[in-house]
Amino acid sequence: MSRWHETLAAGIGLRLGGVAILSVAWLTGSALYARVHMHPPAPASPAELALCALLVLLLVTGNALLFVGPGLWKQVEIPARRSAVLTGPREFEIFHDPQLFPEEDRVPDRKKNAVLYLHERTAA
Repeated sequence: MSRWHETLAAGIGLRLGGVAILSVAWLTGSALYARVHMHPPAPASPAELALCALLVLLLVTGNALLFVGPGLWKQVEIPARRSAVLTGPREFEIFHDPQLFPEEDRVPDRKKNAVLYLHERTAA
């Protein structure tokens, strides 16, 4: 995987792109303000709601590119307990005390016609 985002040109370009997107957001906000204040108070039209959604999308994207820039593509290490790869066998403890777990944690055991309480043991 190429690391195009770590170059100086990419960093400057991403931040300038964020400024450009924020300037489009400014224009969208101005158009929305003029559209809303042009008429007496009334329920919002679908066009005004679409402009609001576009404004929020532009503001979030522009701010992310301006302030974080190339850091958006930074790789982060995921802890082993959150990874999709199973590192070892899963261990379960079985409890029969109904006071330890509420009703929604019960798992029916069809072989013994009983109810088991499963609790996954976390690695320390």
